[in-house]
Amino acid sequence: MSGIVGVSTDKSVVAAHPIIYGVYALQHRGQVNTGVALLDNNQLVVRKGSGQINALFPDNISMNIPGDRGLGHVKYGEYLQYDIEQPILPKEYKINGTNCLITIDGNILNKDFSLHDLALALNSSLQTGKEYLSKLQGAFAGVYLDPYKMIGFRDPVGLKPLYAGKFDHGYILASETCAIDSTGADLIQSVDNGEMVVIQKDKIDFYRYTEKLPKKKCIFELVYISRPDSYFDGLSVYQARSQMGKILYEEYPTSADIVMGAPDSGLIAAVGYAEESKIPYKDGIIKNRYVGRTFLTTDESERKTDIFIKFNPIKEVLRDKEIVLVDDSIIKGSTIKRTIKMLRNAGAKKIHVRISSPILRFPCNLSMDIPNVNDLMAHQKDVEEIRQEINADSLYYLSMEGLLKACGQDDFCDHCFTNNYPIKPYEEGLWV
Repeated sequence: MSGIVGVSTDKSVVAAHPIIYGVYALQHRGQVNTGVALLDNNQLVVRKGSGQINALFPDNISMNIPGDRGLGHVKYGEYLQYDIEQPILPKEYKINGTNCLITIDGNILNKDFSLHDLALALNSSLQTGKEYLSKLQGAFAGVYLDPYKMIGFRDPVGLKPLYAGKFDHGYILASETCAIDSTGADLIQSVDNGEMVVIQKDKIDFYRYTEKLPKKKCIFELVYISRPDSYFDGLSVYQARSQMGKILYEEYPTSADIVMGAPDSGLIAAVGYAEESKIPYKDGIIKNRYVGRTFLTTDESERKTDIFIKFNPIKEVLRDKEIVLVDDSIIKGSTIKRTIKMLRNAGAKKIHVRISSPILRFPCNLSMDIPNVNDLMAHQKDVEEIRQEINADSLYYLSMEGLLKACGQDDFCDHCFTNNYPIKPYEEGLWV
């Protein structure tokens, strides 16, 4: 899981501002590594490092970085073929005498794949770029950049998202619409599955590089990954999560004194649940806004400590109350267990956990970067065993039918819930 942004301007403004604003908007997609690279008259300025964007640019120094175009990248987890900090400069830094940059969100499974060869193909010609992209398998979206053009592309079934936007002095490509909004740009459209977008000489064109296949976008973008103010292929993430909460109550009505969401991932579904149930919604936990997503901490010992820095309960809201606690998913389980313990220590009488997605049982090394099945709380456990382990008084998950109803569409990859991948693996060993 990662986030990418590319900006190309008309040379009257620097690209650093919209790139960094876009990276800030996408920081929820990855906090392990962050990178920004700018291209100025075929000269490169690159800053990459661990952690978040504010570690790379702690002050307003970004205002002085030259470059009329560039790329940004945030990363969580490890890639199968290219576990490196991005954006990257292809081998030897130049292709056909020009500097170029490339960044990828996702996993390309071809055994012989290299980012350098992809950059070389996209640098060469439109037809060569199409032919190279048409051979790739996996879940990916990417942006290529050189002094003359910017090219975005999305995998053949659309597992990974990519959007194009226009602002006064240029264009932006990004993993989410919220990043386009953050720069003041207007959304043009989503890049379609099996499609590439070419921005050159203040002109934008969309081309198919492979035959039109049924779209199978990652449903976990709507459940967890995307920011709620984003749109996912035209669907409001906020609206979908609100509907998940409402349908969750319809499927399993529960009486309680208050409804609360697990910050921040369960808040919108909890509001939907409260609206449908007529049970009052309360903020039972305050989140420290300066601590990132706990799921994105890869070290388990850090995850166990982070939650006590991240959350603090409001005892006056929780004491002697029967609570419906809504969260979007249970992945590794450490956060929900400690949240329940925190609520009980604050005086909660009963805690009914409601999850606004189905049971997540299967690893995904395409979109979510959860490659180890043993990391999953629900692996080889039924609902009652999970309830006991997290110490909830009751536990209910939204059905798969309910999730699809909330999303209003059915063109999704739901492998993490069903174990059904929408594409054939290039090499079986890469999928386990």
